[in-house]
Amino acid sequence: MRVVLEKNTLLQSLQIVARAVPTRTTKPILYGVKFSADHSTFSLSAYDLEIAIETVLSADPAENPPLLQIEEPGSIVLHARYLIEIIRKLPHHLVRMDVQDLTTTIRSGNAIYTLNGMDPREYPQLPNVDDQPGLSVAADALRGLIDHTAFAVAVSEARPTLTGVLWTYREGFLVFTATDSHRLSTQTMEVGAPQGYEDVEAIIPGKSLLELSHILPGSDAVCDLYLTENQLLVAFANTRFFSRLIDGRYPDVSRIIPSTWRTAITIEPKTFSECIERAALLARDNDNQVIRLNLRRTHIEISSHSPEIGKITETTEPNTFEGEDMLIACNSKYLLDALKASSDSLIRIEFTGPGSAFMLKSVQDERHLHLILPVRVVNT
Repeated sequence: MRVVLEKNTLLQSLQIVARAVPTRTTKPILYGVKFSADHSTFSLSAYDLEIAIETVLSADPAENPPLLQIEEPGSIVLHARYLIEIIRKLPHHLVRMDVQDLTTTIRSGNAIYTLNGMDPREYPQLPNVDDQPGLSVAADALRGLIDHTAFAVAVSEARPTLTGVLWTYREGFLVFTATDSHRLSTQTMEVGAPQGYEDVEAIIPGKSLLELSHILPGSDAVCDLYLTENQLLVAFANTRFFSRLIDGRYPDVSRIIPSTWRTAITIEPKTFSECIERAALLARDNDNQVIRLNLRRTHIEISSHSPEIGKITETTEPNTFEGEDMLIACNSKYLLDALKASSDSLIRIEFTGPGSAFMLKSVQDERHLHLILPVRVVNT
């Protein structure tokens, strides 16, 4: 294989696919990025057996000067650990890669690197996903679905389904739902589907979606989404992102969403977050990072205490207050995560009681909500 290409193009492609290189594996070849060239395209791919990312660059004879020249087809697998730093620090804007057997020579300006490669025939094949039919979603909208839900997945593998985000498409609406059994986040988006597209439900690993969020392109790009029985494919620009699905049945979370409330407030999430962060400085020392919210008609008192350090109390005023006074204790991290996921200038929080879950809702669209279970504590 012999190719010449523009350094920044190669670097950007490497940074994208490297997110699928595992940090730890029993198969050494997975530490590598696979490079393949035919007469018109040059591809980079990585696969940790959970997610796979492939970026394909095309040679365009009309470009002057060309950003990619393929002089001889071929393939090689190169260890990713040092490769990105090598490419980043090359002195010239063009890079030449020459592969002879399993040795790759990288030249740029006066710099020459000789790297030992691995046999591309031993690299696992990327998943095979039928790309018809699928959904088309704007990249910024898809990133919003992910960023507003994936943080709420479970970390523990005790219940594997809860480590994923439930993807549901029904009657023109795409819904993402995540819960770790202590909190829940759900986001809904209206999406058109091609004729004959059937309603679907799948569980996608939260870690996969967070990696996808990092590589999604700008807001004007369109992503095509395809599902099979065990794989998700997201295709955009010149990149394809694959993720395995999680087997199992997701719990019916609709039963735990309250339909009534006793106290409701509207408040600016940024201001409220700053108050919670200050209280959380002492809450970090207790097991559940507990803070207390003393809800009163005129103000909200936010407090936390540490037996070893001391106590903090701060008040803030809600924009509106409905219902009765109430004292709630909750995990400060869960509340902060929900507040920071909000892009609204004003949110509504509904409380059903000191021992019942409370909801944070978008004022603009109540289909976007977060649910948090309170913490039972002894009054101090």
